[in-house]
Amino acid sequence: QWAKEKGHAECVRALEEHSSTAAEAEGETAVAESAEQAAAAAREAAAAAEAAEARDAAEAALREAVEACERGDADLEALRAAINANTQAADGSEALRAARRLRDELAERKVREARALKRQRQKEEKAAARQAAAAERAAEEE
Repeated sequence: QWAKEKGHAECVRALEEHSSTAAEAEGETAVAESAEQAAAAAREAAAAAEAAEARDAAEAALREAVEACERGDADLEALRAAINANTQAADGSEALRAARRLRDELAERKVREARALKRQRQKEEKAAARQAAAAERAAEEE
């Protein structure tokens, strides 16, 4: 306004050009920001799809490991390996909870069996010691 009133046509033209260039630049910036946001959203969607796919694969692997243990085709160590390999991808899933429950049951069963074997071995050792003592006494009596 001031430039127009004072008759500075050159300044008026420069200001008008600058304002139209600034408006165009703002429009281009808005488009670029919008495109950037769309690209970010697409990356997030792809990452979410990849994570969902990884979760599904991890859950399937855990279910297979549980089934293999129940059939007797796999042991506690194989189940532990499957759990360790898939814990992060299947975090919070029912498949992971089921695998952990079975792992705990198998580990507890293994401990119980080891204790029972130890008790049995101790009984056998005591019986052998009693027999040896009895044989020694019998040999002394002769």
